[in-house]
Amino acid sequence: MSPRRPLRVAVAGATGTLGGELLSVLDARRFPIASIVPLASERSGGESLEFQSEIYEVGTEPARLRGCDLAFLCAPQAASLELVRLALQLSVPCIDLSGALAGQPAVPLLVADVAAAPEMLRQPALSTPASVALGWAPVLAPLARAAGLRRVVGTVLTSVSGAGRLGIEALSSETIALFNQQDLPEPPHFGRPVAFDLLPAVGEVEEDGSTAAERTLASDLRRLLGEEVAVVVSSVRVPTFAGDAAALCIECERPLDPREAREVLAKAPGVELWEVDAEGPNTRACAGRDAVLVGRLRRDPSCERGLLLWLAADTLHLAAVNAVRLAEARIGLGD
Repeated sequence: MSPRRPLRVAVAGATGTLGGELLSVLDARRFPIASIVPLASERSGGESLEFQSEIYEVGTEPARLRGCDLAFLCAPQAASLELVRLALQLSVPCIDLSGALAGQPAVPLLVADVAAAPEMLRQPALSTPASVALGWAPVLAPLARAAGLRRVVGTVLTSVSGAGRLGIEALSSETIALFNQQDLPEPPHFGRPVAFDLLPAVGEVEEDGSTAAERTLASDLRRLLGEEVAVVVSSVRVPTFAGDAAALCIECERPLDPREAREVLAKAPGVELWEVDAEGPNTRACAGRDAVLVGRLRRDPSCERGLLLWLAADTLHLAAVNAVRLAEARIGLGD
């Protein structure tokens, strides 16, 4: 592909929350597009969407991938996996945002702000993390380079946007019902009501007490940072529409005091130190931002080589930005 030639770009899951965010980022970053091929499930078939003043019909036939120069996969994992198989048969390079390929060792899992070798970018399929690893990796990678990284223990506060449009609609409808003193919708989308409450797990809790979301985040981080890093994660669903946050306990290989850590993070791409107040960033502050916000960086008094910090990131937006930046790097645009 040449950066001088506008591309025919397929977007699977174009009518969903992530697909819509991707289209917005493609437009904002002036990605070279001749036309788009929006794909969606049968539920959205026959709809149309507007992109750069053009109206496109949303199709459901995977064969529409034929003749495309690039495909972004924002559909649910099962559908994305089927599409990537066809795309590769048709020699259409893919960037997967769904997480369907994140666990495949042969497919590079990449974060644009964590250096990737050029040969990785040339692979026929690339994957961007579908987890909040997108928010953690740009923070942890420079600390690992500065002082080594032995262990990360984190609690993730995940907004309903991580469950897509249906999750957002569930929180909205429950909130309206409670304000109007009406019965809550049944059955609850998350298994129990989420409005004005915290759900102590994201997804089904399995026999060992963990969830798939927690294991995915830990796996993504080990792929990005090194298998030798121990990662322990707990995830909580919070009643917010967008943005995720996390409290991290980090154990380094060598001592790194908070002042030095701040200097490292101040130079890290994709990271912004929170200077507004001592409390740290909230999730509203990170909405729509390309950077991860970091605050409350301090020494862990229980661990000689430990650091504590708080971060907030709009994971949905970061996923779209990361995918487009990977596409730009692949076709030689750069930033």
